[in-house]
Amino acid sequence: MGGVPGSTPEDGTDHHLYDRIDRAPGGARSMTAAVPDAAHPGVPDAVHPAGSDAAHVVYVEDLIADLQLERAGLPGRDPVPAARRARQAAGELADLGLSRFVAELLGETAAVPAPSAVLDLEADEDGRRASYEVWCTEARELTDEVWRWLTERRRAGAGELPWWCGESAFPLPHDSVRRLAEVTAPVRDLSEIAATWARPTGLHGIATAEYNWRWLLLGKGVLGPSGGVSGGVPGGVPGEGQLPQLNELITLLVGQARRCGLLPLGHQVKVLRRPNTPSMVMPVRLPGSSLLSLPTAVTPVTVQYLQHELAHLAEHALRPADAPLVERWTFDPLRSEGWALLLEHLAGSTAFLARLGIDEETAAVLARFYAEEERFSRGLMAADLALDTDLAGCRTSAEALDAASAVAAATGLEWAPELLLLRQTRVLHWRSYLAGYAWRDTVRAELDARFGDGDDNGCGGGDSWADRDEAWAVLRSALARTGPAGSAAGFLDALRHPGPTPPHAPARTARPRPHEEAR
Repeated sequence: MGGVPGSTPEDGTDHHLYDRIDRAPGGARSMTAAVPDAAHPGVPDAVHPAGSDAAHVVYVEDLIADLQLERAGLPGRDPVPAARRARQAAGELADLGLSRFVAELLGETAAVPAPSAVLDLEADEDGRRASYEVWCTEARELTDEVWRWLTERRRAGAGELPWWCGESAFPLPHDSVRRLAEVTAPVRDLSEIAATWARPTGLHGIATAEYNWRWLLLGKGVLGPSGGVSGGVPGGVPGEGQLPQLNELITLLVGQARRCGLLPLGHQVKVLRRPNTPSMVMPVRLPGSSLLSLPTAVTPVTVQYLQHELAHLAEHALRPADAPLVERWTFDPLRSEGWALLLEHLAGSTAFLARLGIDEETAAVLARFYAEEERFSRGLMAADLALDTDLAGCRTSAEALDAASAVAAATGLEWAPELLLLRQTRVLHWRSYLAGYAWRDTVRAELDARFGDGDDNGCGGGDSWADRDEAWAVLRSALARTGPAGSAAGFLDALRHPGPTPPHAPARTARPRPHEEAR
């Protein structure tokens, strides 16, 4: 899930495929000042451990909130540094089962090798090419270090559980581990999709060049030279003004989430904007507030980004406040990514896009692009899994690069083997996505059978489950489960055998004032 902030992403600028990454670039560039303070309602600024369990929980919640804020480059709420407080509370953290999680937030676990350079996907083609060369050079220099990191973890994980289970700070549900281990997908040639996207863009280089296909994956050029963003290019360029600006888009999607009961009115959201960054959720305090980090540039996939991250926000916001703290912070990656992919998939509905003020013709273009983007992204992750399998037979970094080169060639893309190898540090993430697509489709089938499937594309719209209050009530109930019942299997069980669902009062639909844009 997109959640825990930290260091610069390991492969720099893979905007779609690490938009839910667990490590964010450091240093905030700007933040929407209009969003309310992220403090949990009614919680004092500094509550220290006292004699009650409740006081221990409140103290740890505040500590984790400040660790999240500080790693996002923002000041914590307590004047005492969070790292010092964490050391003082080491016993309480161990008793609560949160020691490793906090150690990751503190950066005390083994660092993942990562280049400091990033691919500037907001630059023109020449700028992207120059940025890419710097990025590749640094990644190439890290190859031996990356291979040592992978070898150590693969050797340490040579037991009952797959090696990538070690990426998780909390134990994973056995059924989900089995599904993640069994997921597979063929590596397909993706060059034709890239070429199709490139035709209307006027690219000088070939579409399969890595600095171009990563740019195309954002939807650049799908709606014309401006990318379809209001104010993108002056002078009436085709495609201008077809997508909402970022503030408006956030307001509309957050409003929709609140009306579905996915974001309670008391859950506050701060928005952090930084160029050339992935979109991600940083849960500042469960269940009271979250930090939503977004890139500054709006592209067609921004709608998907936001839907996906709002799904993760909902997963945090709907956790019951009285659940054990370790259960409130433990998320099954299969359920988390599958659920986020379910909400993301709604963006492929022309009816959904129309509610964002997007005209019918543009909505049809976007819906087609989103379907192609999913095929392309799944193809990239299939390559990750294929390489994970092939690396079992490698003994040196040179052999690992050869294996990566062979897998990259099968995609039909110019994909630097050192960058593909670097992605192996996040194999659990890619497995969660690929298995999450299948899990999402199972959930959709359950919802369609019970509430209606609407449009033929299965994305909602018309007489769809997404238009039924009863469906959202069942989903909210399933999301609120924690512990063993909060696994991917438990979620499906909640859909198939729902219990009583709590009433929900929809948020008012009045348009918020500008200073309330993401409340």
